[in-house]
This record gives sequence, structure tokens and C-alpha cells, in this order.
Amino acid sequence: MQDSSKQIPRLTLIDKISDGLGRVGDVMLILVTIMLTYEVIARYMFHAPTKWTHDVSTLMQVWFTFLGMALVLKKREMIRITAILAIAPAWMRYLFEGISLLIIAVFSIVASVKGYDMMIDSLQLGRRQPTMMALPNWVGELPIVIGFGLLALQSFVELLRLPFGPAPEFSVGGEHDVPTVDEEESLQVGKS
Repeated sequence: MQDSSKQIPRLTLIDKISDGLGRVGDVMLILVTIMLTYEVIARYMFHAPTKWTHDVSTLMQVWFTFLGMALVLKKREMIRITAILAIAPAWMRYLFEGISLLIIAVFSIVASVKGYDMMIDSLQLGRRQPTMMALPNWVGELPIVIGFGLLALQSFVELLRLPFGPAPEFSVGGEHDVPTVDEEESLQVGKS
């Protein structure tokens, strides 16, 4: 699918936010890897486990998961079932892509609102996580609000772009198409 953001320039702000939060998620993933490696070394080599790595790494995993949702949608890398759409005419692919984007947007709005309510309750009641660090619950609930809110915005952006781009493409075999007979033969020739 072409990048139609050039045709609708005002919508690129949402794209930039999605890209930026995706990069933040990348950094968090690297930090989680470093923290867990440190924990393994501290625990098994020096017999000095930490009290914070489990809580912080779990919290970061929650954050990067929810912050990356809009970028995954923007790149069209969400899980989808495409067996019928792969052979459908262009108008039907447009229609079902639009319906999918609307469903994602509505669900995201509901999840963001409910997440906000849950976060406000946690703030008002002073809820804390039942872990060693006893972090406030709202710290783990805030990414739900941000992530689903941005996913809703990105869904609307993609919905507005849909008519201006080429028809959505779906493959019959999904991401991992089965190679054709000719492709298998060329792979066999390359191995010998």
C-alpha cells in the first residue's frame, strides 16, 4: 500500500506521533533486555538478586506494547484473516478495510475511555501494585489510555486515506506464502 500521507498533509502529525512512540517502544525493549540480563547475572553469578527488575521490566513491557499499537496499524502489520479478501475485487477490499478500521476505532475509543475511568479510580483510591516496589496502579494503566487513544486516531487517519490509495492488498497464503513449484525448483538449484 502506498504512503498516501503526501496527499493529506494534515494527517502526518498522527503518523509522526505513532512513529515516535514506536521508537520509544524500541528503546524500552532494549532496556528490558538489558535489565533482565543484569538480573540473571546478579542473581546467578553474584547471588545478589535485585528487587526492581521484575517490576520495572514488566511495566516497560506494558508500555511498549500499548505505545506500539498505532504504528503496527499504520504499517498494516496487525493480524488479519485474508483468505477471501485476497481474491475479492478491489471495491470489496476497500469496503472491508474500511469496516475493519471503523471497528478498530470504536473498540479503541471504548478501551481508552474505560482505561481512563480505571486510571482515575486508581488515582483517587491510591491503588498500588502488589509487588515488591508497590508502584501506583495508574502507572501501568496510563499506557492503555494513551495507546488505545492513539490507535483510534490512527484508525481514523487510515480511514480518511483509504479512498486515496490503491486497493488494499492481501495475500492468499498470508505473510508466509507457500512457494510455487518454480520457486521451490530455483531454491533447490541454488542449494546444489
